[in-house]
Amino acid sequence: MNKKTQRIFAAILTVLLSIAMIGSGFLGYFVSGGNKPADSTSSKTANATAAYEAQKARIEAMVEQAKLDPGNVPLQTALGNEYYDAGVAAEQVAPTETAENFKHAVEAYQNVLKTNKDPNILVDLATAAFKSGDNELAEKSFLEALAIKPDHLNGLVNYGIFLANVKQDFAGAITQWEKAQPIASTSAEKDDIKSLISQAQAALKTTPAANGSANPNPNPAVNNTTGK
Repeated sequence: MNKKTQRIFAAILTVLLSIAMIGSGFLGYFVSGGNKPADSTSSKTANATAAYEAQKARIEAMVEQAKLDPGNVPLQTALGNEYYDAGVAAEQVAPTETAENFKHAVEAYQNVLKTNKDPNILVDLATAAFKSGDNELAEKSFLEALAIKPDHLNGLVNYGIFLANVKQDFAGAITQWEKAQPIASTSAEKDDIKSLISQAQAALKTTPAANGSANPNPNPAVNNTTGK
């Protein structure tokens, strides 16, 4: 996976899983516990805030550049990535700005997709849409990405998380994760996906009705391909 893809995967397995825990008690495994010293927490918060403000300054400069060169695909891609990362950062230091950052990420990715139907960009767009609350666009984009590349690791993982969080479709989520696990590139990723599957299976046993689809594979375009 490239650097951007790795970052998305990590964000999904930490930030989004905390949302799942708050919403349904599902996937709390990934949320660390324990108390941290107050001075350490304060220092980290100050550093994170400073980094976020610097990021906002970079974004402003990129936006001005994009106005002068709106057809610059690499610039639009970089802008989308920057907004996405700003959304992740804002969750900790400026929660009221989180959704807006992800919405701007979606807009930048949509500009890229006008000329380049890249499944990586589609997955990034879908994830940003999910984080901004546009679930319809998120699912549409996940499915489009997986139709183009059925063995897209992050597409499978993130779509599974979408199904579990938004639709309470644990069976459908398990289907996606079972496709993802064999193609994960590291043992840590495989273990994370295994934990997702285990917890979704437990959720099905305790609340079998919490399954948003009678179809065991909510994405027929995605077969059991495991090759890259």
